[in-house]
Formats: sequence, structure tokens, C-alpha cells
Amino acid sequence: MLSKTINSIISERDLLASGRPKDSDVEYVKGDGALLYDAAGKRYINLFEIIACLGENNETFLSYMQDALLKVLSMHGNDLHYKRELLNYMMETTNYDFDRVLFTSSGSEAVEWAVKAAKKMTGRSEVITFWNSIHGRTHFSASMSGLPRRKTGYAPSSPGIIFQPYPDCLRCSFSRSPDNCDFYCLEFLDKKVEFESTQDIAAVLIEPYQAEGNTFPPEGFLSALKKWADKKGAMLIFDEIQSGMGRTGKNMYRYQSENVKPDMLLLGKAFGNGLHMSAFMVKGEIEQKDVPAMAGGSGDCVLGCAAACAVYKELLDNGLMAHIKETGDYFKAGLMKLKAEYDKIAQVRGEGLALAVDFNDGKFSDKLFEHMKDNGLIPARNKTSIVFKPPYSITKAQVDEVLQIIADFLACAHI
Repeated sequence: MLSKTINSIISERDLLASGRPKDSDVEYVKGDGALLYDAAGKRYINLFEIIACLGENNETFLSYMQDALLKVLSMHGNDLHYKRELLNYMMETTNYDFDRVLFTSSGSEAVEWAVKAAKKMTGRSEVITFWNSIHGRTHFSASMSGLPRRKTGYAPSSPGIIFQPYPDCLRCSFSRSPDNCDFYCLEFLDKKVEFESTQDIAAVLIEPYQAEGNTFPPEGFLSALKKWADKKGAMLIFDEIQSGMGRTGKNMYRYQSENVKPDMLLLGKAFGNGLHMSAFMVKGEIEQKDVPAMAGGSGDCVLGCAAACAVYKELLDNGLMAHIKETGDYFKAGLMKLKAEYDKIAQVRGEGLALAVDFNDGKFSDKLFEHMKDNGLIPARNKTSIVFKPPYSITKAQVDEVLQIIADFLACAHI
């Protein structure tokens, strides 16, 4: 009776929002790396893991958690060892691009506090964000998110937010081509600011690639946006809550791949490998008297700091970054091969283990999505795309299984 009651109150949307594998008819009872198993022993390959990025049953993570829990039990959580270790990791991996780190309990908090800090530091009041963006679920962070489902029915939204189309070149809002548009979207942004704002821009908040569909901006756009923000006297904030922590395999943070230094960097989700652990890093000094308005909660607890240290340890010292790049390149090459064979595929995009396949037909992608689920895969989708965000531990052999399942469906549809 209890399990039926629980299942009745957990909707697919709830599971989607959690960022964990989403099939309300399946109860996963154990896992190993990118694999999950249900109570009947059926095996699944997880292709949508934005939180526990190290995968299931990671030994380094478990070791850090066991040690941290002992510290909590013996010292009431006051031990600073892991906090110091974490700060060292963060400053060194960002090459000391930032002057201050503030820990928060969630990505929503990191977003809100960062924008609050930008307003205080600039003395301005407005923020620019982008269509289709994900920035949180609390009222202000949801107001800044460009997803209708985050705001519909919860009026009024917070004031002082200006929305701009994200540069999605596959479906350009201005019907332009990246070959000759010269970032027309920034010209459009000038017009929006002229007619929609009070000319009081404190911050530009953007995901360096959009997590909703793994949509990457054209080369050079983020550099141009940084120049635009500097010209306006606004702080550029990179929300890397999903794009950071080695996801693309090239660098620890996406801003380093783009060679653009934002004024603030936001981290979360994979940052704590599933624990409520987020942070934002700031270029420039926040006055000490203003820090209490952007501090507190459980963001710097012993367990959270230890969890983040385990993630850095795996990525930097245990070869996980190299594995992400190698496996991600292998995965993308396989998807590109399928694109060359089947005209149903409109685009393969992404880097590392942040990939997506876009189809010309939305109904076709829906059918493929169901086919993947029926064959033991846990995929994600967005509009006409199948989106891949597997745990970093996925193997080439598992990638081969995924590619074969997709290829079998494409071959049948092609006949």
C-alpha cells in the first residue's frame, strides 16, 4: 500500500525536475558506473545524469563520504580540512581568475546571490538572461529562467529582467546564417535594452552552452558578449551549474574552452556529485559588510565540501577528464557516422559527454526515444532532439550498445 501511495504522488515531471533517471514505472535498486538495475535484475544504461556525475558506486566518492561522516560525528561538523582542500582545488583550476568564493546550498541560491552581488557591486538593478535558459526554481531564479514551465501560473515574475534569444544557429530566431550574421543577435540586444530597459544593466546571465538541449553558441559569440557587457558596464555571469566540472572533457570549466573570463562563475549539480553543494566565484571584491546577505545555509558543510573534493580528485588525479574527452569524442564520431548514413538526422552537436542528435521530424524523435527506453536505455529529449548527458563513467563498450540500438531503429525506419 505504501509503495502505491508513493508512486501515485511522484509524477514524470517530478522525476524530470530531479535530474535523476526518469521512468516512474521502474524502481532502480543498485548501480555500477553508468549502469542501473531494477528489482527484477534488468540492466539499464543511464544517458541522463546531471547530478551524480561520477556514476554509481564510485570508490573515491564513497571513501571521501565515509571519512567526512566520521568527522561530522566526532567534531559536530566543524572540521575545515575539506573546505580548505576544496578552495585550493577551485582557485588552482580557475588559474586564480577569481578573487572570492561563496558556497551555497543549491544552484538556485548561487544564481540569486550572484545577481544580487552584481547589483550591489555595480550599483545597478537590471539583468539580461536568455530564452530557453535554466537558472533555478526559486522565485527570482525561475523568473530569470527562459523556460515557460518554470513561470507559467506563478505571476508576477520578478522585475528588472530582460530576455534575449539564445544564439541557436540551427533554429536562428532571425533566420540568419552563422556564416554571415556577424552576431546580429547582439545588435538586436542593443535595441531591446534601448526600448525595454531603464538603461541600468547590472549583469548578463548566460549558460555557456544551454543545458536544456545541449545547444552550443557559435564560435566567438561569448567573446563578443563579454565585450558587449564591458561596454555597458555590466558583469558577465556564466551559469556553469550544468556545463562545468569537466562535462565537455576539454577543460574543467566551459569558459576556459571559450577563452572568455566571466566576472562570475556559478557551479552546482556535478560539483557535489549529488549532494546539495553549489558555489559562485567572483572577480573583484565584495565588501565584507555585504557578505552576510550572500552567505549561510549548508553549502560549506563538511559532507558537501568532501563530495566536491572527491569530484576534483577523480577528474584531476584519477584520469577522469581524459576519459571524458576520449569517450565523448568516440561517442560523437559514432553519431556523426549515423548522420552520414541517415537523412533523418539534421544535426549532431556538442562536446565531451554533452551531446545531442537533432532530427528533422519531432514525431520521429519521439518514437526513437521510446525505442531506446524499450531497449534498456535511459535517454533524455528536448523538442526534436535526443540529448545525451551520461555519467562520466560510461565506457566505450556501453557507447557501442547505445549506437547500435539507435542504428537498428534508423535502419528499420529507412526501409
